[in-house]
Amino acid sequence: MLVTLFSLYGALVVLNILDGVSTWIVVRPNHYHRERNPLARWIFTKLGITKGIILSETLWIGFISGIFFLLFRHPFLSSVLLILLCLGVLIFLQVVSGNFRAWQKIRQREDLLAAKPPNQDNDVERA
Repeated sequence: MLVTLFSLYGALVVLNILDGVSTWIVVRPNHYHRERNPLARWIFTKLGITKGIILSETLWIGFISGIFFLLFRHPFLSSVLLILLCLGVLIFLQVVSGNFRAWQKIRQREDLLAAKPPNQDNDVERA
């Protein structure tokens, strides 16, 4: 059980780091409206995207670590921790995959705009 708990904890930490990276990719440079979490959006507008992501991910990973190290040694609480870690991994898998899907749509939109021929002068249309 201990190996499973540590594996899930490690997976959740990695997913949180991927969440920070993928959020940075989607929100940069100043597209804060793309962030769905209102608290994170507020932090990003106050601190900037890079500092905001570093702060929010550090706080979140610290919170997860605190809960993990408080609960993993107790037999009953380790079962609760197992459930919480499984839920966290599933939730953050969804969040990270959603961020990468959003990034893919943004890239496709940017590619379409880049391939679009520039508008010609209005004089040509009048002629």
